Amino acid sequence: MERELSVHDHVVYAYSVDCEERRVVVHTVYRGGPSAKFTDVIFGDVVAHYFEHVLPENILFDVAEADVAAVVREHGSLLADSWRYRWPAVEYRGDLDVLIEKLKAAGVRAYVIESSYGLSGWVLAGSCKRVARGEAARVM
Repeated sequence: MERELSVHDHVVYAYSVDCEERRVVVHTVYRGGPSAKFTDVIFGDVVAHYFEHVLPENILFDVAEADVAAVVREHGSLLADSWRYRWPAVEYRGDLDVLIEKLKAAGVRAYVIESSYGLSGWVLAGSCKRVARGEAARVM
């Protein structure tokens, strides 16, 4: 089994959202060694994401998979009213049990962004992978 790249103590220097492709990429760098290590956390088939506390120097603890029902219920006040704006784009009319059932049926997974400092949040998506890169991403 291939070992997953760690993002512990990485700094989030940028993130990008591609609405049409339903993709969110969190660009990170680890500066604690002799050379910088760049890792992108790529979420695919994104249904919804929510980021908060974004700062110039966001330090990650981890990006971890979580229980879909737990994430939905923890953010129930946000999600209970957002259906009016078609967010997430699932027909649930504010009923969190229906939302959870439909997300699970569609194979959607929950990912929690845990930080030591700054950016935190969650992503509901079909996939998440970590990819090493040789240099910083060019984000506009």
